[in-house]
Amino acid sequence: MQEYTFKPVQGILLSPYTATRLLGLKGKGEVPVNVGLDSAVAEKTGEGYVISLENNSYTIEENILRRIVDSDRFLYLGPEGVYLVELRDSNYYKLKYLGEKTAPTLEINGVHMHNISGTTPLDDARLKVKLLGVQRGDTVLDICTGLGYTAIQSHSRGAEVTTIEKDINVLKIAEHNPYSKALTNIKILLGDAAQIIKQLPDEAFTKILHDPPVFAFAGQLYSEEFYREIYRVLERGGTLFHYTGAPGKHRGVSFQKGVAERLRRAGFQVKKIIREYGILAEKP
Repeated sequence: MQEYTFKPVQGILLSPYTATRLLGLKGKGEVPVNVGLDSAVAEKTGEGYVISLENNSYTIEENILRRIVDSDRFLYLGPEGVYLVELRDSNYYKLKYLGEKTAPTLEINGVHMHNISGTTPLDDARLKVKLLGVQRGDTVLDICTGLGYTAIQSHSRGAEVTTIEKDINVLKIAEHNPYSKALTNIKILLGDAAQIIKQLPDEAFTKILHDPPVFAFAGQLYSEEFYREIYRVLERGGTLFHYTGAPGKHRGVSFQKGVAERLRRAGFQVKKIIREYGILAEKP
């Protein structure tokens, strides 16, 4: 198993709102940065704008700043230069702006990786951790790190958390996200969860939060074989929360029914099915 060392970037994250505020600046003033979590001093100059935060100053040109106005993208501004917070590999990854003081979501190939329908990514993470009943002293396995919101919420409740992420590009995006910084306090295992879980000890966790991508992206993480591994590493009396969402609802497909049946065959007692959201199960 490879453990990943999470290293938040040193610099400033500029949102479309910050860009608009900067472009309206006549001289010197304060502007919100890092999705509204911090305030920086900015000054308009002949070369563009100088932005200073915590004794560090960076310069950005006006034409670059205009690239994110009226968009949902972020600009990183720091020692490594100025660039959009996105990556192109075999997939396209983007940190997506949802509003000031709102935790961003991650988009992969245009599909956002968080539930943002009537909620925010952070509020949704809090709900999942609350449903799981995480408390101080728990050992939590968080499957599919993403931007780390559920892992961070479990850690904030006093749990010891181990999280698994398959895609290093996801973690590279997270390192630019101010809302992901607390992942520095959490053990991150880099690799395919379907393989890593086989290397974890029996009954090592009191709680497991399984929040996989949609079935089309990671079908093996919905298999009975994988559920048997979750069952093995969960202690007796331990709880699983499995986020399912509601794929297939418009086609009349009961996706949750199939998940619940496979969990039962793996040995779990299904305690509660939260319609179109998730399943709570227990290892008897």
